[in-house]
Amino acid sequence: MESPHFGPPVLWIEDLERSKDFYVQKLGLKLSHEDSTSVALTLGDDMILLVTLESARDMLHGAPVATPKDRPSTSEYCLFVDDVDAWFERLSDLGVDFFIAPTDRYWGRRTAHLRDPDGWIWEISQEI
Repeated sequence: MESPHFGPPVLWIEDLERSKDFYVQKLGLKLSHEDSTSVALTLGDDMILLVTLESARDMLHGAPVATPKDRPSTSEYCLFVDDVDAWFERLSDLGVDFFIAPTDRYWGRRTAHLRDPDGWIWEISQEI
């Protein structure tokens, strides 16, 4: 039996067009597939899926699903970049709201933190 491997993260979202705009126009991910309830995005060899709450409820047969918007955070996603400050400036100019500005961390990385329109937390990070 072959060892399992990770597939793409799936983020539940409220508004497909709003989220697609955020990830494609602001974060720069590439749109690789879309239908009426989901989009598949790529960044290099990595993929992420955005799925509407309605579709998520259907997939999980009525199980409770939600976005993390207005709730305490339970996780984050990381993007490694070459220059956190340049990314911070560019994304801020595009209207992205950071809740932690670029900060040098004792573990050897410079990071900044933002939320997507549905409350998912993203860290942009570079090695110091």
